[in-house]
Amino acid sequence: MTAGPNYRVLDAEPGVADNGPVARVRQILASARRQGQGALDESTGKSILEAFGIDVPASAVAATPEEARDRAARLTPPFAVKVLSTQPLHKSDLGGVRLNLDGPEAVHDAATGIADSWPSDAPPIEGFLVEEMAPAGQEVVIGGFLDPQFGPMVMVGLGGVFVEVFADVTFRVCPITRGDAAAMLGELKAQPLLNGVRGRRPVDMSALIDALLAIGGEGGLLMELGEEIAELDINPLIVGPERAVAVDARFVLTGECVAGGLESPPLPDSFAPLFAPKTIAVAGVSGSGQGPGNRFIRNLRSLDFEGDIYPIHPSATELEGLPVYRSLAEAPKPIDYAYIAVPKAGVADMLRTAAGRVRFAQIMTSGFGESGARGVSQDDLLAAARAGGVRILGPNSLGTYSPRGRMTFTETHRAHADPGRVGIISQSGGIGVDFVRTGQARGLRYSAVVTIGNSADLGPNDLLEHFLADPDTAVIGMYLEDIGDGRRFVSLLRAARGRKPVVLLKGGRSAQGQKAVMSHTGALAGDMRVWLAVAAQTGCILVETIEELLDVLLMFQSITPSDTRVSRRLALFGNGGGASVVATDCLVGHGFDLAEPSEQTRARLHALELPDGASAGNPIDFPANAFNRSNGRVAEGVLRALSGDAATDVILLHLNMPVLMSYRESQIVPNIVDAAIAQRAATEGDAPHLVMVFRSDGSEEVEALRREQRQRAVAAGIPVFESFAMAATALAALARFEAFQAQRRADRSLPS
Repeated sequence: MTAGPNYRVLDAEPGVADNGPVARVRQILASARRQGQGALDESTGKSILEAFGIDVPASAVAATPEEARDRAARLTPPFAVKVLSTQPLHKSDLGGVRLNLDGPEAVHDAATGIADSWPSDAPPIEGFLVEEMAPAGQEVVIGGFLDPQFGPMVMVGLGGVFVEVFADVTFRVCPITRGDAAAMLGELKAQPLLNGVRGRRPVDMSALIDALLAIGGEGGLLMELGEEIAELDINPLIVGPERAVAVDARFVLTGECVAGGLESPPLPDSFAPLFAPKTIAVAGVSGSGQGPGNRFIRNLRSLDFEGDIYPIHPSATELEGLPVYRSLAEAPKPIDYAYIAVPKAGVADMLRTAAGRVRFAQIMTSGFGESGARGVSQDDLLAAARAGGVRILGPNSLGTYSPRGRMTFTETHRAHADPGRVGIISQSGGIGVDFVRTGQARGLRYSAVVTIGNSADLGPNDLLEHFLADPDTAVIGMYLEDIGDGRRFVSLLRAARGRKPVVLLKGGRSAQGQKAVMSHTGALAGDMRVWLAVAAQTGCILVETIEELLDVLLMFQSITPSDTRVSRRLALFGNGGGASVVATDCLVGHGFDLAEPSEQTRARLHALELPDGASAGNPIDFPANAFNRSNGRVAEGVLRALSGDAATDVILLHLNMPVLMSYRESQIVPNIVDAAIAQRAATEGDAPHLVMVFRSDGSEEVEALRREQRQRAVAAGIPVFESFAMAATALAALARFEAFQAQRRADRSLPS
């Protein structure tokens, strides 16, 4: 719309070249910052919105109530009158807004009333904004803020004065695509209001999406100016059947124009020396045999490491049966990997004198403070590594576990150390131990587990980029406390387009919420919402516990996500009618449905002449005695019938092991597992996924059989879980990933 009289259009400053709207907006922001303003008044904010293509009402600025009356005479009623201020404030809460005024005199009286009743402790009134009322429609809020890790982010939700009460909002990292914008709106509980309910006309969704893209899309306001804007609110944006109009705008500025992103150092030419080293130096080996380096050497030998090991020590001649060298530079061959666990004071000198002969050094030593701290800082450590030509992991890092390199930082069983296709990045060494040992017990097989500690040099993004490209890694797990360069993290995952599942446990979410509260957006933005936005945009799977992370990794290790469907329809098969009822409730609560067997499937099941007491519906329930009649072999026919049903996405086979094992002379459980393994081997194309739940009473006898049969099943590509809840959580992660892939395929057909 055409701006009203005295509207603050974006004119270039005198003597400054006019290089387009973005340059003119930057001039306005710079001018506001020079004058010490922490925020823009609404009129200036709306002029910026208009420069980026967002519709705003015709308006005028006045200094006094009398001037407001004169300005209103040149506009079309009804009118709104609002206080102007360059300080962040909630105008409505302070009585600074009057609506539905029918003429210039009403505008004068409203402005006078605002001035007379303005609280004495509120920021001073700097003027009045008189504007034409926008047509009625649905109130929406669009916001933006500058996240310290992910940079500019955009928000959309149900708007109005109760936006923080209902908190029906969703976020994305900028820039967003048209598909992202549509997905954001689809996540809102208020979406039916946008689509039209109870006789209301649907809103102009295209105009609403265009407004979102104008704020958060490629070339949008936040992408062009996000480093200068701490918070942005358009509340409300009134969206009607034919247009979307911004009737309020609040801009909170950053304290200074901050840098747009972090420049990452180049990746090493190859990570092969880290994961398959031929030469390893170990610093921190003791003559007593109790040093961390001694344990590391013993761990290497337990996995039959075949390369050369060089203990580093200032005075010893032989340790752990190996010749000792005084420094990294004195080792007879260049060192692929150095494990450093010496006292803090000696680490920097050891790195500085490496003389370019060490590819990677993993520093177990902790206690390095930030720059300016007493003693050797982390910056000092990094400088020493650069001088010595070393790339480092850590400090405060326990090490790397690499089955193909026969290298481990923790005790592990040789029988469980076969190379697999799960790559792990952990900022915690202790949790890294959990991943290796607990994960192996559950059947996970790793391409590598890397603990990165403080990430002074190589960090989570570097390892993520490697694992995304690594042909030996099919699924990636991460434990993160601080991602650092969040924009690079999102960029890597978006570029991968869901090629590999990435499962993320984010530590410290509750402690890192946004502190900005000068706007609705700032109050609603929190660390958890930010990470949910990242997950929605990138397809990474957020989990809440270590156990859940391991379960989800096991699911993706065993099952290739379908590229033709989202796995939501399940067939339940097992012993125990009550257990099936409980399982159904649990699965439905996670968004699953019980599949309706086809007539052909019913006929196949009927042809099996199922024993009395067995149910051929869904769930398919077998009492233990019904399984016992065939010594469990009836499972072969049932699984074969279910696997051929196109209406079934997942078969969940559950066994109450203590009950089945009460038949002492039978082999029910092993025979059922045999049937499952055979069916898994015969699976072709897009047949239903097969998942198992082994329920135990915790007794030694049952647990021993469960471990044995789980190992067999997992080795054959069947994920096995200990409870329905654990299986449901992992299946839900699989379905979310399949849904993300399906959405990405659909987005390719949308215009940008």
